[in-house]
Amino acid sequence: MRRLVVDPNVLVSGIPSQARPNPPGLVVEAIGDQVFEAVLCPRLLGELRKALRKPYFRNRVEKAAADEVLAMLATAALMLDDPGGIEPVLRDPDDDYLLALAKEAGAEAIVTGDKDLLDHAGELEPKAINAREACRMMGLSG
Repeated sequence: MRRLVVDPNVLVSGIPSQARPNPPGLVVEAIGDQVFEAVLCPRLLGELRKALRKPYFRNRVEKAAADEVLAMLATAALMLDDPGGIEPVLRDPDDDYLLALAKEAGAEAIVTGDKDLLDHAGELEPKAINAREACRMMGLSG
């Protein structure tokens, strides 16, 4: 089974709030269906919860849908401790923990919409991919 770290920006974008599935939504659905093993840590979940409290998402994502995804992640994802010994690699040091988490977990990739990670995609190990590429990799379609 594939093991992927999913950036909070993909998770929040994938919470069901639209009539038609989008790539982040397919990724979130695939976590619940255990198509792949999603790797999370407390810091990642904290970022997701913080994003969901922002007015932009509060106005677009129903609380029940957000709560349902958070509950699903608690049972379907592999939860690891926050990574230690984080090396500075990216322009935004706040994202370095995602790379450290992916390395510690032996993940195949980091699924993200973050331009900083995607701009470094060819240099990172494991690589960074967007949600659309993750969907293609896993044969997911809407």
